Amino acid sequence: MATSLARLKSTICQACRQQIVSVPVRYNSNRTSVCRLNRGYYARMYPTVLVLPNGASLNIRYREPRKIIKLAVVFDDLTDEEKEARLRARKPKKKIIIEDEEEDDFDVDQYKYLWKKG
Repeated sequence: MATSLARLKSTICQACRQQIVSVPVRYNSNRTSVCRLNRGYYARMYPTVLVLPNGASLNIRYREPRKIIKLAVVFDDLTDEEKEARLRARKPKKKIIIEDEEEDDFDVDQYKYLWKKG
């Protein structure tokens, strides 16, 4: 096999060998219409806002189209006051019902003369 390769190399002229090596491979937009790219990970990245547990935000590029990603707070690392404040914020707030008791001293008899004919 090695001898046949050596013979082949010697038979190909120097100019032909340079042409074979110097032919560039050009991948362009027409290639995608011919075949599907076989890759599990695509290069498209989407701009996303990442919110850290302390409230700071960063602009990052993420593989899925998301508007915002909020990182979870490690509950064990919080102080006792912060834990209580977070638990209070999770509980539903009570609705305040305001009842207005207005005294109604309207008397219809005072205005009867207005709708009587005569």
